[in-house]
Amino acid sequence: MKKRGDTDTGKSTAGGATPLEITLCKRVRAEEAQSGERDWVADSLWDHLVRVANLAERLGRAEGVDPAVCRLAGLFHDAGKFARGQYHQGDVPEEDRAVAVLEELAGPFGLPRHSVEMVSEAILQLYRDDPEPIDLARVLFDADNLDKLGPLGVANYFVKTGLRGRGISERLLSKLTIELTYARHAPRCLATPTGREIARRRAPQTVRFLLDLLEALRQDGLYDFRVEQVIFDDLILDVVAMAACRCGAPTKRRIWQVPGIKCSEIHLEHACADCGWRQEIRFCRPRLMS
Repeated sequence: MKKRGDTDTGKSTAGGATPLEITLCKRVRAEEAQSGERDWVADSLWDHLVRVANLAERLGRAEGVDPAVCRLAGLFHDAGKFARGQYHQGDVPEEDRAVAVLEELAGPFGLPRHSVEMVSEAILQLYRDDPEPIDLARVLFDADNLDKLGPLGVANYFVKTGLRGRGISERLLSKLTIELTYARHAPRCLATPTGREIARRRAPQTVRFLLDLLEALRQDGLYDFRVEQVIFDDLILDVVAMAACRCGAPTKRRIWQVPGIKCSEIHLEHACADCGWRQEIRFCRPRLMS
């Protein structure tokens, strides 16, 4: 595949996007908007695809993987998330839908067959969680995860929450358990040396912002959430929980693990025996590689 801006998809536009990217952008934005029955065009998914594509391109250069193919993988890895305006509907994995979108656009835009096959395999390997992924899959995995770290990652976490019509709430703050736990383990979860090095810089920024946010909410008398390091099945979790139930009584914690569709899921529950309040969050267990 040729370099970006001089690919078989045609020369890039003045804004830097190729005709393929412009077409994919319109499709992704329209499908995301349709999925939420909104009367405005959504950007959340497309912005994520561009950020991952940029990161993948950067990682590819550092890791000796064709940057143009890495960019293509980043652009298409989630392209099937809102296929036909539906989110995670039916039995077809979204990765299969992403590959279908790539195959559909490959012909009209003259993408080299070997590049399409390599990108398709990388996307599917992420879903299958192959024990020995190809180098492109490693780059794509790291780029996707790095997008969630650092100031921009935190900002987009809250932007996405706002787009779903949710503000800062007890449930949102409890789910910061996931962000803090992932940030803690990120450098040991990524697949490439370059990805791990970037994670080592970005993870502390994520942690610092979230802890400062919780402290500001506490000082302003809005929410009193505390962070406690809990060891579960040899894994450290940074559990974010209310200091006490809204009724004033202490809460009890329960943690368990169950097999999920794509991963081993950690379930975390806080409950109050006095008033019956209960809240549960679940997330994929971080897979430590080193």
